[in-house]
Amino acid sequence: MELHARLPGILFGSALSLSFSGYADIDHSLSLSVVQVQAYPNTGRVFLGSGVVTAAGQVATNCHVTQRAKAVVVSKGAVRAEARSQRADVVRDLCLLDVPGMQLPVAKLGHASELSVGESLYLYGYPRALGMAFSQGRVQSLHPFNHSVVIETSADLTEGASGGGIFDDRGQLMGLATFFSAGHSGRNYAIPADWIAALARKPPGRIQPIDGIPFWQDVKHLPRFLRSPGH
Repeated sequence: MELHARLPGILFGSALSLSFSGYADIDHSLSLSVVQVQAYPNTGRVFLGSGVVTAAGQVATNCHVTQRAKAVVVSKGAVRAEARSQRADVVRDLCLLDVPGMQLPVAKLGHASELSVGESLYLYGYPRALGMAFSQGRVQSLHPFNHSVVIETSADLTEGASGGGIFDDRGQLMGLATFFSAGHSGRNYAIPADWIAALARKPPGRIQPIDGIPFWQDVKHLPRFLRSPGH
């Protein structure tokens, strides 16, 4: 088994398509709830990702964006606010940041399990410092996992989209762009928005480095849908 052929990739780095031109019929007001997340470790480079406002003063993102951070800042244009605490489910790769100063529109939460293969999806995120990015695609597959489904989509989850919002035709947040599977063209994945409510009920913790491995990085226990054929 060649690990480099099947290990998923983290969505840091280069950009999605940066232009909204050609998508005039799409309600881009959905992007108002999408923010940039800047995670500051003690040393080394700053980790940049995206997030979605899912309740007043609450931003959902991927834990692999904030996992090494001692401080996290959320920004939208000139508006910046520091996260005070977070709720973390590292295995599911879902972190909820408590950002009291961030007053932005709240995304309407949907249920990924209600999606259908072939349905349209719309992705917004902040790759690096390049501003808002957009990608349109469809549901390619729905993989039952951990009381919901992981979304496989043709939306362009190239590097830089971690934590970006994936919305359906009704403007509901269906998931967070999370990883792509290296070596498998078009295999891009998002964790479901269904997991947010349960994590929001847990008590918050400090912003500090946290242990754990996301399910899609756990080589010894990869879900079947992420394994190479024959393994």
